Amino acid sequence: MNMIINLCLIIIIISTINGQWSDVPQQQRQFFSSFGNNFQADNLSPVSFQPSFGIPFPQCLSTEAASALLTPSAILNIFQTKLQQESAKLKQERVRNDGLKNNDIMDFDALQLRSDTLNGALLARTATKVASEIMAQLGCITNSTITQQLDLFLRQIQMPQDSCAFNQNANCDGLTKYRTITGVCNNLQRPYEGSSQTAYARLLAAAYEDGLSKPRSQSVLGGPLPSCRQISLALGSKPVFDSSFNNLFVAYGQFLVHDITLATPVTDSGLTPITSCSCSTQDPDTCLVIRISADDPFMAGQKCIATPATAQAFTDQICSLGVKDQMNGNSHYIDLSVTYGSTKDTANGLRVHKDGLLKSTRRSWSKFELPPGQRDGKSCVDATETQRCFAAGDSRLMENTLLAGIQAQWLRLHNIFVRELASIRPDWQNNDDLLYEEAKRILSALHQQYTYDIWLPMLIGTQAAQQYVGDNTLLTKYNPNLPGVVLNEAATVALRLHTFVRDLYSRCNRKGELIDQIWLNDIAAKCKLAYDAQNSGVDSLLCGSLFDFGFAHDGNFAQQIHHHLFETTNLQGETRRNDIVSINICRAREHGIPGYNAYRQLCGLKRAVQFQDFADIMSVENIQKLQMIYQHPDDVDLFVGVNYENQLGDGLVGPVSACIIGTQFQHLKYGDRFFYRHEGQFTPEQLNSIRKYSYSCFICHSTDIEKVALNPFRPPNDQTNPLQLCSQCPIFDFNPWRLNTRIFQ
Repeated sequence: MNMIINLCLIIIIISTINGQWSDVPQQQRQFFSSFGNNFQADNLSPVSFQPSFGIPFPQCLSTEAASALLTPSAILNIFQTKLQQESAKLKQERVRNDGLKNNDIMDFDALQLRSDTLNGALLARTATKVASEIMAQLGCITNSTITQQLDLFLRQIQMPQDSCAFNQNANCDGLTKYRTITGVCNNLQRPYEGSSQTAYARLLAAAYEDGLSKPRSQSVLGGPLPSCRQISLALGSKPVFDSSFNNLFVAYGQFLVHDITLATPVTDSGLTPITSCSCSTQDPDTCLVIRISADDPFMAGQKCIATPATAQAFTDQICSLGVKDQMNGNSHYIDLSVTYGSTKDTANGLRVHKDGLLKSTRRSWSKFELPPGQRDGKSCVDATETQRCFAAGDSRLMENTLLAGIQAQWLRLHNIFVRELASIRPDWQNNDDLLYEEAKRILSALHQQYTYDIWLPMLIGTQAAQQYVGDNTLLTKYNPNLPGVVLNEAATVALRLHTFVRDLYSRCNRKGELIDQIWLNDIAAKCKLAYDAQNSGVDSLLCGSLFDFGFAHDGNFAQQIHHHLFETTNLQGETRRNDIVSINICRAREHGIPGYNAYRQLCGLKRAVQFQDFADIMSVENIQKLQMIYQHPDDVDLFVGVNYENQLGDGLVGPVSACIIGTQFQHLKYGDRFFYRHEGQFTPEQLNSIRKYSYSCFICHSTDIEKVALNPFRPPNDQTNPLQLCSQCPIFDFNPWRLNTRIFQ
């Protein structure tokens, strides 16, 4: 096993941070050169050091203790010890998972690793533990102000390369027309960038309390930060409707976010999310635990909210020590991985492997297909042998039945498009892969079109959309130097658009006539209404979403997600609830997301010195609320700050949100080699067919409904957004594919 550290760069780092090369002793200089040597792990013996407490980083690297500890054999010894400890924990978690039989626990299918990776999450977590152990043994004083320097130093100490998932470049030969299911080889210069089970990127350096992995818990003035649940209770639970957008806009946003990001939960040795998180769990790398006070007005008797932490990943696919980063389980690109999957195993499991089709469920009462039933485990709590939870490319499709309905629409169109392609191209009829890939390519283009042409300009405003992502009428050019990677700040905060979510979901029949209204809790992680034959299953919820207003972006949250999310009663009679607001705030701290004030400065606004400085984009009322919650402007959590911003004139969110989201979609457009409007992706005739296929006609052709508004993301209005008959919708024009004889390139 080899561990290599770059001698020259380490010396530069230490001398730059310290300001003096002379501070590094001769013995220490000699040590760095030893990392170039090969050595055998079985020659190692345990090493123990007495720390020199209280030495600031990086001066702590210049001690005699550092000279003894920072050797290849000593670091490898620590690595092996930590790896054994972390592996043992996962095996214990597996035993606990098998032993827990609570009826309220959703048993998700095991995480399917990409076929070209090892358990990167385990190794990345081990690497963070090794870094923490080194800092502890050397008595280094570290904090969030030196995160970048600390990370720069640690990333020169590489993990054993035979255990690294990225030790060889992927083979990208011939991958010019179709995406890989994992996202590997999108960027030919950096093949793993943007692929599934890799780390999020960051706009700003992480802000961990210890500079390494510990979530923020202290105010900049000293004393503790307010607890996540305490802050959540201070935010409102009395939202008002915003008639400018409907519930489909909200649900499509959830579908889109699930396409590009999955905060992969920490799993046991069987790769199943751990279920043993409890109020007594002490390891923040394993579980996110949110304390609940005894006098909580909504959760009395529940001591905490406990959920698995996010799995860790190596930054930039460099298997080294470093500051903690988190894993995105899905491919980062807007590629319908939510439908098709982000690993080969998932994708293969969803295919018929005949005629290019996806698996589906048929019911005699439904005009259209439903997603296939899940074979193992359950992603909902009310599944039966005859009414199973649905399976898709992303395991969260059952978070609510409306979301499952949107997934059903894309599945239906895939199979419709495959059959149309086969009918116009007899030479493709026996080519399962080609039909599958071509239909997937067209549908991914439509998904990108609806996202960038309709959804994003509504969310951040047309002016901000133009500023960040440009004109949607022109051909664009791929920029391989721009990483097509999801930002941690977007995934963890800016795209957590829960202030839009409403409590009641309408159902209507195919004529648009109201059937009833259902509480969100009655369709959250439940499949019963998806099989409601009398009321057309998921189609009734899809219909209702076209007419339901969303809740305004005003710092208020629906009670169903604020205090009663996934509310269930277990076999012991205990009621368990979650709070999405508390989870969002604490998750951002777990991910090392800096405070709101730092992003104001990043986005061109004045950094607030006092709370009144927020007045440029916040109401007096919201500023007063922040003053009651926090001690200092720098303490304000990003999630809280962006939800208290005034909306932009033609958008639904505030300026810092728009800045982060706009930057995110800029990366996912120009940093995606396969973005549908990039030169050479489609012929001009094919691109014209894609542009002409409106989202309203997409809905008409994938939903049992008679009328859809011109802009399906806005409520119908006779003057500004009239309903149109689905019978008048033209079908997708496949003629350019009839003329195009190119196949795999």
